[in-house]
Amino acid sequence: MFEMGWDKLVVAVGCYSQTFGTEGVVENAFFLKDVGDARRIRNRMLACFETASLPTTTEEERRALLHFAVVGGGPTGIEFSAELHDLIKEDMTRLYPDLVKYHKITVYDVAPQILSMFDKKLGQYAVDAFKRDGIEVHTSTHIEELRPGLPGRKPEGDWSSAFTLKVKEEGEVAVGMCIWSTGLMMNPFIQKALGGEIQVSKQMLLPDQGGQPVYDTAKAHWKIQKHPRSGAIITNARLQPLLTENEATDPKQPHASFKDVFALGDCASIEGTSLPATAQVANQKAKWLAKRLNKGDIQRSEFTFRDLGAMAYIGNWNAIMQSGGQDISGFAAWVIWRGAYLAKTVSWRNRILIATYWCVNFLFGRDISRF
Repeated sequence: MFEMGWDKLVVAVGCYSQTFGTEGVVENAFFLKDVGDARRIRNRMLACFETASLPTTTEEERRALLHFAVVGGGPTGIEFSAELHDLIKEDMTRLYPDLVKYHKITVYDVAPQILSMFDKKLGQYAVDAFKRDGIEVHTSTHIEELRPGLPGRKPEGDWSSAFTLKVKEEGEVAVGMCIWSTGLMMNPFIQKALGGEIQVSKQMLLPDQGGQPVYDTAKAHWKIQKHPRSGAIITNARLQPLLTENEATDPKQPHASFKDVFALGDCASIEGTSLPATAQVANQKAKWLAKRLNKGDIQRSEFTFRDLGAMAYIGNWNAIMQSGGQDISGFAAWVIWRGAYLAKTVSWRNRILIATYWCVNFLFGRDISRF
């Protein structure tokens, strides 16, 4: 551990997957946060098919190993379910033609409707598309436990064994893999490193006093404001964390804010707004802050979010899109979805590589080797 001086500090540590303290989830579930998670999911899926193909594997065990549960009905969970369905139907069928009939994908969500951020009509369109593809959607369900081993058997703890998913409304369900995508929880850094009392002096502003402290800030004890529900850092419209006196009880107590500290992304929320914790919001905040810091005029303007809409892939070259009050679904939405992701790629080199891999996958199938 070492100390480092700084001129400007940007806190953008992101979030962790929210498990709600569900027993066994941290130890046994698979998450969708980084490349390492993607590799673990890939290897687990291949292991499930390889184990199911063994002559010593019973039919009950095959059905368990090839049952893939996705917990969470948001865009991430839905897009993963759709991509997994495409992978099995288009590529695993070629390698394991006798096993595909055993596979099953089930989406569990605590809400009464999946994709709640979309119009209800688009959400139902996704459900109908999933039904046609054989993907089951179970809404208003609560997950209570995830443990190794088949229901009614002792936990095996082997990589090749199945898991038992305990659902409050359905009982115990055998699954080969459980993908957990139920939202976000604050990074422990926000709770531990930024959760205590802060003593500052010249690094502080009182916005309603023309930017100059009206009393001796060195003698005051401050704490960073946190969102009461999510625990995110509360910032002003210039992405500067807000502070209140540690002992203050009056909600009208004047707020202070750091001059040269900024917070953005999933770990921060602008005061008085309810922007979603999405890449679109984080990207716009990052671009705005970079521009203001490069020009040295952070006080010139405030950040304003421009809603570009929402999109989700639902399988078989179909997607749904909602933007500017207009709803688009089907193949046209898929083309826009693909184009948008390609356009947002950081460099022309990556754009060309991604487009090339798409063409290779279309012509020759996906590479499903372990890596």
